Amino acid sequence: MKKIILINPPLTMEERYGPLAKAGSRLPPLGLCNLAAVAQKTAADVSIIDAPALGLDTKQTFDRIAAFGPDFIGITAVTISINNAAKLAKYIKEKGLRAPVVLGGPHVTAVPEETLKRFPEFDFAVIGEGEETFLELITKTNGKLSLEEIKGTAFRKNGQIIFSPPRPFIENLDLLPLPAWQFLSGFPETYSQSVMRSRRFPSACLITSRGCYGKCTFCDTACFGRKPRNHSAEYVIALIKILINKYGVKDLSFYDDNFIAFPKRISKICEIITNEKLDITWSCDARIDAVRSIDQLKMLKKAGCWQICYGIESGSQKILDEVKKNITREKIKQVVEWTVGAGILVKGFFMMGLPLETEETIEETIKFAKELPLANAHITFTTPLPGSELYKTADRYGSFDNDWSKMNMWNPIFIPYGVNRRLLQKGKKKFFREFYLRPRIIYIHLKMIKQPRQLLSLIKGLFTLIIGLIKIK
Repeated sequence: MKKIILINPPLTMEERYGPLAKAGSRLPPLGLCNLAAVAQKTAADVSIIDAPALGLDTKQTFDRIAAFGPDFIGITAVTISINNAAKLAKYIKEKGLRAPVVLGGPHVTAVPEETLKRFPEFDFAVIGEGEETFLELITKTNGKLSLEEIKGTAFRKNGQIIFSPPRPFIENLDLLPLPAWQFLSGFPETYSQSVMRSRRFPSACLITSRGCYGKCTFCDTACFGRKPRNHSAEYVIALIKILINKYGVKDLSFYDDNFIAFPKRISKICEIITNEKLDITWSCDARIDAVRSIDQLKMLKKAGCWQICYGIESGSQKILDEVKKNITREKIKQVVEWTVGAGILVKGFFMMGLPLETEETIEETIKFAKELPLANAHITFTTPLPGSELYKTADRYGSFDNDWSKMNMWNPIFIPYGVNRRLLQKGKKKFFREFYLRPRIIYIHLKMIKQPRQLLSLIKGLFTLIIGLIKIK
């Protein structure tokens, strides 16, 4: 029986969220749960180490790896955690563990050759969706099949980075086994979402589709592509029922790029939740251009939806057009008003420092955010992530510090020509202050409190916001 260990590498809340670390989310590594479920089908002995959730450093993570004695080590990494992943892989090699160390995740999928050249500690990489490639790796590499014959891998040969043929996207996601949450220590209590993303406790999150048809220049679509694919309504309901019945989950966040992109599916999901009176409240992420009518939103509300998060990004139409958002200010206003009219709270995602940003467009965005009937707003510095169009074109629009360790969206590493670092930091500070320190917003959040834990989370979030504003110099 093979022993397989899957690792989310060490990453502190400060590294991930900067000055707002104490109010940040700590989400489960859903991708590793999917891989663990696939490995179980082979009767392998599987373990997951989620180092950030357990507060483990490199040595402590290694000690757990060594105690398990794996035959195969898989590490996932996003851009902000890739350096930590490489540090762990190097430590594993230095300590003499002979199991192959395999890298997967969105970062290496976006820039595989550059990543493997920079970090020789990884033996090879899985590119793109990992489930089918991973299954072949653990069942067909006992000396009988070379990496060249396994689609979706990148490896070294004679000093060169070699790519096997790309693996097609999984068309029928329902063929995948249900996520193996049981391998996450203390799930779901170990994990937490921000105060603005949880209605009841315990809470959990799901991703029920892959791919996004949007062409936003700042988004990385390397891993899942632009063609949307989804789990069926029946599969999603099965996930929800397991979380309710086995783990006691009361509230869910759907982190799909566009949860309501499939009208027939979302109608069926809502119908089943409503008819079977499932005890669940939920929020989701969605694109503005996916909303068809207020009646559609009322259906979501009836099924327990209490908040929708929309990517608004900027109050400047010129910027929205430049980054290919495919929405207008008028459409944003209409959809937000529809959503609020249906009884659902709205959280808006914004970015400071998009291409063509100026001091005037910063003020335009702040004013627009305050005019919209939003309950929450989240603003980050524009970060040209590997795999995005902007990663390749950033130098046309401004100066770009391509340091992967700084790409947490809290460091202003991309400075458009129309502004400077000081203006961006000042603008972000002003956005938070003017949006949140208003009686209407404070009242909305006080009204949401239903249990003591929510009050404590709100106080913690407010305190962290104030400290964060002080630290943004």
